Amino acid sequence: MPKPLIILAKLVVGLLSVAGAGLLILEGWLVWHSEYGLGFPTEAQLAALSSTGPACTVATQQTYVPLAEIPPLLRNAAIAYEQPDFYEVWSLNPFAQLAFGGGNPHRAQHIMHSVTRCLISLSPGCCRGLDWNIGAVFFMQRMANTLSRDRILEIYLNESYRGRGAYSVAAAAEAYFGKPLSNLDIDEVAFITSRARLPNPSRSFDTSVRDSVIDRMQTAGLVSAMQATTAKSRPLLLKDIPGGQAKPVNQ
Repeated sequence: MPKPLIILAKLVVGLLSVAGAGLLILEGWLVWHSEYGLGFPTEAQLAALSSTGPACTVATQQTYVPLAEIPPLLRNAAIAYEQPDFYEVWSLNPFAQLAFGGGNPHRAQHIMHSVTRCLISLSPGCCRGLDWNIGAVFFMQRMANTLSRDRILEIYLNESYRGRGAYSVAAAAEAYFGKPLSNLDIDEVAFITSRARLPNPSRSFDTSVRDSVIDRMQTAGLVSAMQATTAKSRPLLLKDIPGGQAKPVNQ
């Protein structure tokens, strides 16, 4: 193909991409402002949430641990693995999320996305017929502007499902290891951190997932290289269900 035609083809593809992004943004604007804007929890509802404690209905059945009482290593491991810029990015751009999300606008905002899903439950009648991914991006912006980052992180650590019926990190520590949060070792912290992202956290026990969290923890400076190596060499010991002692999991 002659060079001018190649250049023209690339230009056309580029223009179509821009047009597609523009249409997606326009769709989001129309959906949010004209039809579904009142379906999600309002800023007043979010602001009315207490500064600590359960925010979603599922958490009422779990032991809730205030953020200040969750070990720093576990808090920071969640940030390092799920959303390293969690505290740095204070303003989310919903239009950029829609245009450049690559089909999954929440891919790089896992903590925010998880809490978004949690808080939408405050309005159980909302979002019917809605393109959820578009509407949730706008609600995520509303949540980020209304709640502090500490509050969002506390909700995430207490109300994200981690398998074995556990929605909080405290419940997960007991369910998997029979331990309180303060007694968790590095490898156990990494394992519990990895549970929130897995589609079937009660059954996926591949240590490579745990080890990837440990690698993120080392990169973030939370553990040393020696600590990371030691943690990754430890066998995965999980408590039997129900009750019982921890035992090695066959890999």
